Amino acid sequence: MAEQLIEALSMEWNPEEFHDTFQERVAALIEAKRAGKTVEKAEPAAKATGAVDLMEALRASVERARSPKATGGKAAGPGVIAEKKPGAKKRIRSTPPTDGNGG
Repeated sequence: MAEQLIEALSMEWNPEEFHDTFQERVAALIEAKRAGKTVEKAEPAAKATGAVDLMEALRASVERARSPKATGGKAAGPGVIAEKKPGAKKRIRSTPPTDGNGG
C-alpha cells in the first residue's frame, strides 16, 4: 500500500518546470538599482495566524504520556500494554422478572 501511495504521488522530474523566483526578484531589484530606479520596500510579513506547531504539540503529548505524574503511577515503557480495568458489575436479580401472566 505504501508503494502505491508513493507511486500515486510521484512525478517525473523536469528541472525546466522549476525556477528560483526569489533569485529572479533579487536580480530584478539589483538591475533596478543599477538603472537608478527607486526600489520600494517589501510589505511586512503577515501577522501570525495562531496556527499550532504540530511537532511541538506531539512532543508535549508524548512527554505527558511518559510522565509518571500525569498517570498517577509509573510510566509505561515502549511496547507495554496497560491492563484494562474491570468494568462495572451487572446486577443479578434474585427472582426472575414476571411476565404479567402470573408466572
